[in-house]
Amino acid sequence: MNQTIRGTVVDRETQIPLPGVNIVITDINPQQGTISDERGNFRFEKVPVGRHTLQASYVGYKTEVLDNIIANSAKEKILKIELEETVTELDEVVIKANIEKDKPINKMATISARSFTVEETSKYPGSYGDPARMAANYAGVMSVRDNRNDIIIR
Repeated sequence: MNQTIRGTVVDRETQIPLPGVNIVITDINPQQGTISDERGNFRFEKVPVGRHTLQASYVGYKTEVLDNIIANSAKEKILKIELEETVTELDEVVIKANIEKDKPINKMATISARSFTVEETSKYPGSYGDPARMAANYAGVMSVRDNRNDIIIR
């Protein structure tokens, strides 16, 4: 005989449903597994009648193991699994960019190409944090008026 085990996975503190939780019945061969939906609901169909062990795991939460879940032939088993949040301390992350300012991002630009970031505009006097004002200082580029943000490139 087979039965259905279903339920909801929530955060222990906030009681908010957790989507994408991995739930596995570990004591049957082959193991059955499922993932909770966007409302934290999960469902196992055709589970053999008897005692079972469920394991629920989710990134950022402690793995919860539920022993002796009884699936009997009378009715389906409905569970509420509460996962406890856990803190994992990691090493620092260092990101390094290899930017070659003398080479353009656009490979089709063969001459007079120069790239700069919005953050760089705050370093140049007269740009007032505006990339268009900064670009207007290069040869062949001019702005129409001070109160407008467009540029003309020859």
